Amino acid sequence: MKLYIFRYLLLVLVLPFALVSCDKDDPEPTKTNLIVAHEWQGDRVLVAGSDVSDLPEIKEMFLDIKSTRLTLRRDGTYTAVYDQAGTSQTTTGTWEFKENETIIYFDLLGDLQIETLTPTNMDLITTVNRNDTNFDAKVQFVKKD
Repeated sequence: MKLYIFRYLLLVLVLPFALVSCDKDDPEPTKTNLIVAHEWQGDRVLVAGSDVSDLPEIKEMFLDIKSTRLTLRRDGTYTAVYDQAGTSQTTTGTWEFKENETIIYFDLLGDLQIETLTPTNMDLITTVNRNDTNFDAKVQFVKKD
């Protein structure tokens, strides 16, 4: 009889822990879900850790990143709206993930390495050749409110 009560008591003590551990956690959002969830606003361009977004030669290479609004869609298309020489421009094209979603390919820009992709930040790295010198540039986007 004591063994029966002991087993019953053990079951009563262990059952709540088993039920709590069976709760399903929310799954991590996929990179596709993160990237198409909202519009992205260009924030800055970093070279060797310094913000070079406002330099004229950077605006020539990357446009005016701070004016850039980027919308990526699930069907693999995008729309970019940006200022160029004081005039609003719109560009459309296609995008896709490559190499196990570590690279994003834009038809007009080529491959960009994804350094960070969260619900609020997207940091992309590209190698730029200027005057026969290669350097990495980090282009940062933030969630557009």
